[in-house]
Amino acid sequence: MTKRECDLLIIGAGPAGMMASIYASRAGLRTLILESTGAGGQVLSTAEIDNFPGFTSISGAELAMKMSEQTEVCGVETVYDEITEITLTGKTKQVVCHDTTITAKAVIIATGASPRKIGCEGEERFLGAGIHFCALCDGAFYKDKDIVVAGGGNSAVEEVLYLSPLVKSITVANAFPGFTAFTSLVEKLEKLPNVKVFHNTEIKKIIGDGKLTGVELSGAGVTPASGVFVAIGRKPNTDFLGGSVELATGGYIAVNKKLETNIPGVFGAGDVCEKLVRQIVTACSDGAIAATHAAEYVRSQEG
Repeated sequence: MTKRECDLLIIGAGPAGMMASIYASRAGLRTLILESTGAGGQVLSTAEIDNFPGFTSISGAELAMKMSEQTEVCGVETVYDEITEITLTGKTKQVVCHDTTITAKAVIIATGASPRKIGCEGEERFLGAGIHFCALCDGAFYKDKDIVVAGGGNSAVEEVLYLSPLVKSITVANAFPGFTAFTSLVEKLEKLPNVKVFHNTEIKKIIGDGKLTGVELSGAGVTPASGVFVAIGRKPNTDFLGGSVELATGGYIAVNKKLETNIPGVFGAGDVCEKLVRQIVTACSDGAIAATHAAEYVRSQEG
């Protein structure tokens, strides 16, 4: 078992975590990133990004690689391991992994949130290349095309309202008998001329050879489509915390404006936190804010 010590441990190597590491390093903190899979997080599943400053267009994998390279230039090391035990209370925080034990003066949790997938045939083949989880991120790629939106809650209806002016047509596949979204949102959707709704309907299969061409719906046959936007909920990646940090509605980490959790020296950043907007740029902003206040905390403990 390898033992490591640092001033700041950042759990998660998505945009929030990597940005936090850059700011922490520049603040003079000995900083480690702990990641269980690969640097980039959900960004890796995005085929093309055209709303991030500095790039008119860049793939998610490319952006993740550039961010990761910048953390290395700043002298930040990423440890790839999986957490088995975590202790966040007290002055010294400890994280035990399969091969590594890390102690730190402060911790930033930046583990993100994972979109709930449909679970149908063909889904894995088109993730990030026809199947998307964010209309604001990827809707512009489907201008004047036919698409499908999966879901019937607030998020799904909001996706439809955003996409309707952009695309040719939208087919809504809602697995429940009716919408669970706010009535005011549903009323707006019902006025849209290019939207067709199927309730009690599930997506059974994603169809395509090389690129997505259609969707098979239960009881409604095959609908031609160039893309599918899935809005059936997200699950914040907080299970590993074992209830040690206060959570808000939906299981997201509750933080204040400094991104502090209820535990001194423990911060949250990015999509794992309770927040209104979840974008790459807002995750980066969170990382900068959390790292700035984490540095203040570490210095206060040393005084």
